[in-house]
Amino acid sequence: MTSLTLKGVTVNFPFVPYECQKDYMSKVIECLQEKANGVLESPTGTGKTLCLLCATLAWRERFKDTISARKITERLKGEEMFANTPLSSWGTAATDGDTPTYYTDVPKIIYASRTHSQLAQVIKELKNTSYKPKVCVLGSREQLCINPEVMKQQSNHLKVHSCRAKVSTRSCVYYNNVEEKSTDKELVNSVLDVEDLVKFGNKQRVCPYYLSRSLKQQADIVFTPYNYLLDPKSRRAHNIELNGAVVIFDEAHNVEKTCEESTSFDLTPYDVASAITAVDRLLAEQAKEASHGDTVSDFNMESLNSGLKLELATIAKIKQILLDLETVIDSYDVPNEVGITKPG
Repeated sequence: MTSLTLKGVTVNFPFVPYECQKDYMSKVIECLQEKANGVLESPTGTGKTLCLLCATLAWRERFKDTISARKITERLKGEEMFANTPLSSWGTAATDGDTPTYYTDVPKIIYASRTHSQLAQVIKELKNTSYKPKVCVLGSREQLCINPEVMKQQSNHLKVHSCRAKVSTRSCVYYNNVEEKSTDKELVNSVLDVEDLVKFGNKQRVCPYYLSRSLKQQADIVFTPYNYLLDPKSRRAHNIELNGAVVIFDEAHNVEKTCEESTSFDLTPYDVASAITAVDRLLAEQAKEASHGDTVSDFNMESLNSGLKLELATIAKIKQILLDLETVIDSYDVPNEVGITKPG
């Protein structure tokens, strides 16, 4: 373990760093101290991930110390804690000279990579450092749910629906254990990736998905795939607060493609045909109700437990829209395999 000082911040590095690694970490710290955006690149094999983690966590520790010093000084009513060390010498992390800046809490670090397997590699690198921050890795039910009844549902939509129904009726034994287990020392003091979290969930019979959401509140560093940040719906669903946070995009050359994907969708003739079939089924159900003398003019989709009510006229409108869409799609000469791309 090597200890070095960069921009007034002491960084612990697992081995003696190369010059390019020192330069890289200095730039990371400079961005953090200046509250500035930075685009950094370094050749393959120069340990960018390790540099990012060590520099950011070292700055965060320094920042925490600065805030503690500020609070102690306030309690001492202006007297210096150490006579020969004025507060400004702690650096500009939480003070501009001797004036406090807008930071009052230690910022959360949000570390985004393209896939969960890439995040697993980053977390593995973190385990090799001397830093032991509180960690949370965000994932979907697809990756984190361990309830067999939910997981046997065929589509992701049905899994979400089944999970929410069980949570609202407290009929998921794994969810019911979340509150008790979220303070477990083994969990709080460990650096766990998605796989580790699932293992812990199976061992302790507790839901890894809701556990990760609970850990997020106390986490110093949150690991997440890009799309959870870049897609506003995902960001809201996972309740990710970007204000005042430090956001790191690892392998950032992939960001543009991810943005495109999050605001695009594929529409196949099969999708439209399936939707028309589903609407026809609704209309058939409605006709069946009417033939049994039921005078209710709307169709209650209780089979989906959603409490959603649709009027007959609305169902008919939806069918007309889908038929029109099908006609438009059929009017295009679509090359096989490739398809065609239209602007938004």
